[in-house]
Amino acid sequence: MRNPPCFILPFMNIEASVPRTAVASGSGKYIKRYLILCMWFMAGTVYVHMVFQWISIKSTDKQFAESMHHAVQLAATENLATKELRALLLVRAEAFSIPIHGEEIMITGSGTSLRAALHYDAHISLPFLNKAVYRMSFDHDVRFRPPSL
Repeated sequence: MRNPPCFILPFMNIEASVPRTAVASGSGKYIKRYLILCMWFMAGTVYVHMVFQWISIKSTDKQFAESMHHAVQLAATENLATKELRALLLVRAEAFSIPIHGEEIMITGSGTSLRAALHYDAHISLPFLNKAVYRMSFDHDVRFRPPSL
């Protein structure tokens, strides 16, 4: 006759058949494995968070570069003053949450010789400590390009 499955015999005392020293040393092994698993999980979470920040910053910068190019094209065709172009770029930077100040934007020329340049840094930080661990630098130099027909 076959032995019945364990869930049918809940009254059976399994601890009595296993020596206490084996149970005690085995539980320490499981705790160590659990702690190592938790540490790997936390390291993976930090890594994924930092990769997400990197991808987010890069895509935001790409969108801002396209927006900056469009703003320079618009300012050159409509002969906007440099103050208006600077204000337009600052508003667009604020919309993308990019930390740029007015004095960091260098605008030279006017009309078809218009050129705007800027440099800014973005920081990747640790998730819970909010401490910057990596700095990304971005440089943009946009010139007016006449539309091609």
